[in-house]
Amino acid sequence: MSLYGMTLANNTGVQRAIVDIQADQFDSLTDGDFARLSSDRSGGFVSRFINDVNALREAGLRLANNLTKGVLTVIGVLITMLIMDWKLTLVLLVIYPLAFGPVIALGNRVRKRSKQAQKQIGEVASLLSESFQSSRVVKAYGLEDYQKARAKRGFVERSRLFLKVLTDKAAVDPILEITGGLALVGILGLTAWRIAEGDTSLGNFVGVIGAVAVAAPELRALGTLNAVAQEGGAAADRVFEILDAEPSISDRTDAVDLSGARGGVEFRDVHFVYPDGSPALSGLSFSANPGETVALVGPSGAGKSTVFNLLLRLYDPLFGSVAIDGNDIRTFTGGSLRKASALVAQEALLFDDTIAANIALGRIGATRDEIEAAAKAANAHDFILTLPGGYDSPVGEMGRNLSGGQRQRVALARAILRDAPILLLDEATSALDAESEAKVQVALNEYARERTTLIIAHRLSTVRAADRILVMDDGKLVEEGTHDELMQAGGAYRKLVELQLS
Repeated sequence: MSLYGMTLANNTGVQRAIVDIQADQFDSLTDGDFARLSSDRSGGFVSRFINDVNALREAGLRLANNLTKGVLTVIGVLITMLIMDWKLTLVLLVIYPLAFGPVIALGNRVRKRSKQAQKQIGEVASLLSESFQSSRVVKAYGLEDYQKARAKRGFVERSRLFLKVLTDKAAVDPILEITGGLALVGILGLTAWRIAEGDTSLGNFVGVIGAVAVAAPELRALGTLNAVAQEGGAAADRVFEILDAEPSISDRTDAVDLSGARGGVEFRDVHFVYPDGSPALSGLSFSANPGETVALVGPSGAGKSTVFNLLLRLYDPLFGSVAIDGNDIRTFTGGSLRKASALVAQEALLFDDTIAANIALGRIGATRDEIEAAAKAANAHDFILTLPGGYDSPVGEMGRNLSGGQRQRVALARAILRDAPILLLDEATSALDAESEAKVQVALNEYARERTTLIIAHRLSTVRAADRILVMDDGKLVEEGTHDELMQAGGAYRKLVELQLS
C-alpha cells in the first residue's frame, strides 16, 4: 500500500512539474522576442513542447519511482554485507565502481545524441506541417513524389538517430553483467582461499552471495536510469534554452504607459538590419501627422513592412529612433505601445475559434453589438449572416473555413473594433474583389478620419486617395508628395504606376 501511495505521489508531482514547464515555455516564447519566433521552424518549437517534454516526463517518472527504491536497497544490502563479511564486501566495492566509468561515458553519448534526435524531430514536424498546409500547391504542381521523398529522408534520419540512442542504452546491461561476473569470480576465488585458511565460513559466503543477488538487479536498474536521466537531461537543455533566453526587446525600468495618444508618427534617421544580416533601412526619415493617411510604396524589399515592425517595436533600430507624438517609443511599455495601433496584414491570420471571437480579439470584452458594428464597417456582416452559425460559425485552423477575402474582412473588423489611434494596413485589401474593396475602402476612409493611417499597398486605387505618398527604395525615402504631384514629377512613383498599368 505504501509503494502504491509513493508511486501515485511521484506521478502526480512529475505531472504537475511538466505542466508548469510547458506553461513557462509558452510564456517565455509568447513574451519573448519576435525575432526568435520568426527565425526558427515552428515544428522545432512544437517538438520542444511535445517530444522534449515527453522525454523529461519519462526521465522524471523513472527517477522518482525507481531511484529512491534502488539506492535504499543497495545501501541496505551493503550494510548487511559489511556486517557479515567486510573483506568480501570491499572486493565488491572495488570491482563494481569500475563498471560505472563506461556507463557514465555511455550516458554522456546518449545525452549528445538525444539532443540531435530531438532537434531532428522538430525538423520532421516542420516538414509535415509545411506539407499539409501546402497541399493545394503540391497537388497543382504534381509534387507528391517530391514531398514523399522529402518525408522519407526525414523518417530515415529520425530512425538512424533513434537507433544510435538505443544502441548506446543497450550497452549498459552487458557492461554491468560482465562486471557482475568478474565480481562473482573474485568472490569465489577469495572465499575458497579464505575458507582454506579458516578466515571465514561457508555460511558467511552464502549470505554475501544472497545479498549480491538482491543488490544486482537494483544496480543494473540504476545503470539504466543513468541513460534515461541523460536522455531527459538533453531534453532539459533544450527546454532551458527557451526559459533562460533573455529578450533583447524589453521594457525599460522607467518605461511609462502610452495613454491618450494622438497618433503622430516620426522616423528619425532610422537604420536597421535584420538578425540574419539582411539590410532593411538606411537612414529613413519621415513623419505622419495625427489624422493623416500616408501610403508607403516601392518595390519589394524596399523596407515598407520593416517600418511597421519597428513602429510596433517588434525590433529596435540599430541607429536613429521611432517616435509617437514626439516621444521615443522605447520610453513606453510594449503592451501600451501596441494597444495604440491596429494592424491588418496581407496574411489575414485567424484563430481556430468562432468569427465573433476572432473579431473580439481586437478589444477583449467587446459586446456583441460592438462586434457586429465593426463587421458592418468592414463589409463582413452580410456574408457572416449567410453562414450556418452566423457569428458563431467556426473559422477553422488559420481560418481555413473562410475564403481569402472573407478572412481579410474579419481581420479588418478586428482592427476597426480595436479603435486605436494608429491604423496599419499592410496590403489589407489585396484579397478583395473590386466591388468589396470599394465598399471596404469607403468604410476605412470614414474610420480613418480621426486616425493616423499608414498604408502599404501596390494597388493604385488604394494609394491615390492618401494625403501623402512616400516612395521607398533600398531602405530610403526617394520621393514624397500627393498622387498628382508625384505623377507630374515623373520620377520613381510614376514609373511604378506606369509599370502597374502596363
